[in-house]
Amino acid sequence: MSRDAPVLANDEGTDRRERIDGEQAISEGPAMHVQKIPVALIRPEDGLGRKREPDGHRELRQSIEQFGVLTPVTVRVAPDGSGDYLLIKGQGRTLACRLLGIDQIPAIVVDDDFAENEKVQQFLVENVARLRMRPIDRALLITRARQNGEETAAVAKRFGVSAATVRRLEVQLDGASNREVTALKQGNVNLTLHATITRYVEAAERADVVAALAPYSLRAKETAALFEALGWRDLVELGSAHRIQRLKLLVWACDTLSNLPPGSIHERLSHLAALLPIDFGGGPRTRAVAQ
Repeated sequence: MSRDAPVLANDEGTDRRERIDGEQAISEGPAMHVQKIPVALIRPEDGLGRKREPDGHRELRQSIEQFGVLTPVTVRVAPDGSGDYLLIKGQGRTLACRLLGIDQIPAIVVDDDFAENEKVQQFLVENVARLRMRPIDRALLITRARQNGEETAAVAKRFGVSAATVRRLEVQLDGASNREVTALKQGNVNLTLHATITRYVEAAERADVVAALAPYSLRAKETAALFEALGWRDLVELGSAHRIQRLKLLVWACDTLSNLPPGSIHERLSHLAALLPIDFGGGPRTRAVAQ
């Protein structure tokens, strides 16, 4: 005979139940509206399904059979108009209810914006320790966690990095444009090179500079030396009216360097300096590239 899953309050047995694979934890954060929804209408959210050990299934099922569902699952309404719910958090609880013949389960139904944040957080909780993520994916998730208000120390512990790394990535990727993120995801530039670019280039010009450097195989140290040799910070002080000229100079310098004979970066920059004397504004004639 089918039945509903009750939501039970905390009691003396809570500590034991909280330890069952994290699925029956009492605390879920700020109070939200809980409603009963049909278990049959719940299907997994893409990317959030996970495998469970048989013992975990067994213990969770026994817990729900004895105590009921202690924590509501989190779902959102499926956007396809089917009337289904997409499961964001609570796969084990939902499966246990199916196995026990429980028709309805307590659930928190969230909107799409909240769901997106919950999906990210749940993915992190369940997967970050065992996934081999690309550095950029890990960096973006770290930044997202901080934007969502998670403490630096907690983020650092979860991702196995130092607090200094969390702070550095937060500063580096704060305000990064879609073009920058796309270039990083596609591997056109790496995080180390991007960090160098952020030290020299204002946010408004950064995407264009990333695009200009992407076709070349300059390492971060070489790029820093090039920016110094070009006097990039001085060029920036000329203002936005000279933005195009700065970018053209950078592209010319990268293209020229790529065609120079092998050698140390100092030797190659010295060769580069001899090739293009340029005037910027009034005053004495100066070289754009420092020797």
